[in-house]
Amino acid sequence: MKRYAPIVAAFVLAVFAAQCLAAPPLFKKKKYFGPIPNNAFSVSVGFLDGPDAEKLMQHLDTWATLRAGFETYESWENSPFFRLGYERRVSPNHVIRMSGTFSYLGLDSYGEYLNQVTQADTSAVIPLEVDRTLKAYLFSIEIGFLYYFMEPQVRTFSPYAGGGFAGVIPIVKLDTESTSDGRPYENDAENIEKTSFQAGLHGEFGMVYYMSNKWSASLEGRYQMAQSRISHHVGLGGGNFDLDYAGFSLGLTANYHF
Repeated sequence: MKRYAPIVAAFVLAVFAAQCLAAPPLFKKKKYFGPIPNNAFSVSVGFLDGPDAEKLMQHLDTWATLRAGFETYESWENSPFFRLGYERRVSPNHVIRMSGTFSYLGLDSYGEYLNQVTQADTSAVIPLEVDRTLKAYLFSIEIGFLYYFMEPQVRTFSPYAGGGFAGVIPIVKLDTESTSDGRPYENDAENIEKTSFQAGLHGEFGMVYYMSNKWSASLEGRYQMAQSRISHHVGLGGGNFDLDYAGFSLGLTANYHF
């Protein structure tokens, strides 16, 4: 029997090996992806926090206080934004980015004061209640430079940082509804609309994950700097007031590489 033991053992090992070869693999074979292309389109959504219209709001409160009234107001906080971008990789670690961003800023205020009205030779003091809405539709076209700390590869994370310039177009509207004893009161001088073109700067940092050589996703933080001016109550104790759009944004981005 001992003479046949090696033969039996060899036969058992052969059968076992055949079974192993015929069985499906325990681990899925890793799919091969080609190199990541040098061009990419991106879509980003997120929130912007930090812009304020404090100087204008303080003036409106002072305006009401000097007329035996008051005005309370909110702040621009957690404003949504939407961004479309294009990237061109000029080296494994260097990228040029161009993008267009739209964000909406809005705040409400409420107050009351005594309005001095002069008609011909007759003057009157009218108690007014005012509801205001300050809106800013913020468009910007940006160009910047990014540096990736790790060469992009499929199924890896790559942190990056960068910065750039922007042309900012704020469309600002101050809408005021005035009432006196519950009745609408014409007070058109309190309504303002202004569009301007401003220069801006931004710096950003983020982390991107490459799911394939075509798709990736990233989380990005950005700090932007821009401002514009708006005039109100000129010659009546008012003047030009800065609207500050500086703030920090956090967004999620989907990228398509081609």
